[in-house]
Amino acid sequence: MMIITIGRQYGAGGREIAEKLAKKLQIPLYDRKLVAYISAHLEKGVDLEKLDLTYENLYGSVSPYSTMLGDLTVKDDNYLFSFQAKAIKALAQKENGIFIGRCSNFILRDFTEAYHFYIVADDAFRTERGKIIYDKTLQELKREDGKRGAYYNYYTGARWGDPKDYDITINTGRTGIDRAVSIINDYIK
Repeated sequence: MMIITIGRQYGAGGREIAEKLAKKLQIPLYDRKLVAYISAHLEKGVDLEKLDLTYENLYGSVSPYSTMLGDLTVKDDNYLFSFQAKAIKALAQKENGIFIGRCSNFILRDFTEAYHFYIVADDAFRTERGKIIYDKTLQELKREDGKRGAYYNYYTGARWGDPKDYDITINTGRTGIDRAVSIINDYIK
């Protein structure tokens, strides 16, 4: 069993790293929208076994962020946290996967087969990515970090980004995205 969790600063490239890892390892990538989708099904009593959550079924050969669930909207960032935690644990018990955000490192902290990574970057790297990829300023990226931190701190009672809660913290401003993928891949092997 291989479980990977990725926490990240906004604009540091964590989502891109997770996507590249999922494709390289051919395992599902579970992000906010997908976890909300699955937790909603679990809440309705749908058996997890009835959902085909293989990498190929979910994404095919294209990015998971431009395919299914693109029209799913989660109106409340705090959407039924307990159901999301239940979904994350159920998925981690069922099969390999990469979990991005959603306090997944905390939720899966007792899973011995889980590896936890935190992705950060310096302001210059984030400023450049913010302009090119997100059309946002560094200040806007940092506001989002504030929301992520508040969400994490509220639900876990821990401090978001605390290095002791991760196997490795990677600074993509120094390593770049592809080298960060290699570092994680080498570490889990």
